[in-house]
This record gives sequence, C-alpha cells and structure tokens, in this order.
Amino acid sequence: LTQTPNMADSLLLQAKVFFHACSTPFGRSMIAGVVIFLALLACWSKIQRTKERQRQNRRRAAHEAKHTEEVVHRQLTASQTYLEGFAVPKPKVLLAAQVIFEDLDRKEVEVREELKDTLRKMCGNTEVYITMSWVDQTAHKPTDEEIKKRVILGLDRSGIIQAGFKTHRIVICSSIKGKAHVARHLMPNLYMDGDLEPLQMVAPHIKDTVMVSEEAPLTIDRVKHAKNITDFFQEKKVSPPQHMDVKGKLEVSSQGKAETQDTGLRRRHATMESKLVEK
Repeated sequence: LTQTPNMADSLLLQAKVFFHACSTPFGRSMIAGVVIFLALLACWSKIQRTKERQRQNRRRAAHEAKHTEEVVHRQLTASQTYLEGFAVPKPKVLLAAQVIFEDLDRKEVEVREELKDTLRKMCGNTEVYITMSWVDQTAHKPTDEEIKKRVILGLDRSGIIQAGFKTHRIVICSSIKGKAHVARHLMPNLYMDGDLEPLQMVAPHIKDTVMVSEEAPLTIDRVKHAKNITDFFQEKKVSPPQHMDVKGKLEVSSQGKAETQDTGLRRRHATMESKLVEK
C-alpha cells in the first residue's frame, strides 16, 4: 500500500520526462521519422499484398486458359487445328524440308505440287518452321546461306511466303539428330519428318509427331504415319461413344429384371392352366 503512490509518482515523472524530450527539436524529428517509417512500411505491405493477389490471379488465369486450350485442342481435328485456324493461340509447326521439296540436291528446289495448297493454309493459320540437315561432305557442298537462298526462292515461287511464312524460321542442321535438338528447343505442337530417329527422340514431349513416308514404319508409341503432309489432314474426327451413366444402367437393369420376372410368371400360369385342362 505504501509503494503504490511511489510507483504512480515514478510513472508520472517518466511521462513528464518523455513529453519533455518529445517537445525538443530532436524528439520531434525522431517522432516524425518513426511516423514516416511506419507509413512507408504500411504502403510497402499493401503493395506486396496487391502484387501477390495479381500473381495468383495470373497463375489462375493461365491455368484456366491452358486447361481450356487443351480441351479445345482435344475436340478439334488436325485440319481444324493446323489449317483452318480454330486453335488459339496459333500452334507451332515444325516441318522437315525433305517432306516439302521434291529434290534438295538441285540448284532450284521446288515445293511438291500436291502440298502447295495445304502449306499455304498452314502458313496462314500457324507458326511454321522448316528444318533441314545437310550431310553432303563433298567439296561442292553449298554453304548454309546458299541452301537457305534456294529454299526461300522455292517457297516464294509457290506463294508460300506470300501466305504468311517468315523466312527467318528456316533452320539448317549439320546432322539428322540436330533436327531433334531444334524440335526440343521450339517445342512445336506438330512435327513432321521423313527421318524416324529425330521423331523418336522428341515424341514423348510433342503433341503430334508424324512420320512422312510411302511405307508405314514399325508401330512406335506417339509417332503417327502419313504418306504426305496433305494425307495427315484427311483423317476424320470420330465421335466418342455415348456411355450411359450409372443411374441409367441401374434403371435399365431393373427394368430388364422386371420384364424377366413377368415372363416367368406368364409361363408358370400357362403351365398350370394346361395341367388343369388335362385333368
């Protein structure tokens, strides 16, 4: 009881000292600094919370867009995806030069006549890349620039560049395996090649991989086959079978059981009537 007044006096004295210190210029500057620091901290915290919400919204939107894109792509045919422009965003397509041109050894390479319309549609609705491997080791081997110039002139004569093909999307490799490295770098939606080795190397990572050849190769997981580029897009979409749900199956089964029971009762009644008539 005797200590309570002393404690109160001590607290009162400390408060007077504190307020006196705050009334000095140094004390006022310290208080202003603390207030500014707290205000900045509150603003920074609010900005960080806003950024985190924006990041979460972007991740959610990207996930939903990817899911929607996958669903839409599963429902589209190859022609609708790569030729008719139904896929959004534009899919990437990687084509080996050997499946496009007739003879790459000639000075003037020409696009195969039966593929021109298909390639024009594809270049207008997708991002088309062309890759080729030049393995000629003779003394007359042309330079990469000469090869690229031949290819560009051939594409220009066929109207493919005018349809939307970008000439900087031509990639020249020094080996067949190099085409697989290009495919892994680009990660296209569709990769068509006449060599099986690069297709096998990237098939697990690419949606559609197609072996283009007159003869069908051995069955390989995730690698499709087509006689030419146009032939691949002739496949028709097959509607999935309509499956009945569990409730429908139960209703059908119960209805079938009832019909079976009715048939059995009719047979028993007919048998009993025939016996009575005989007696």
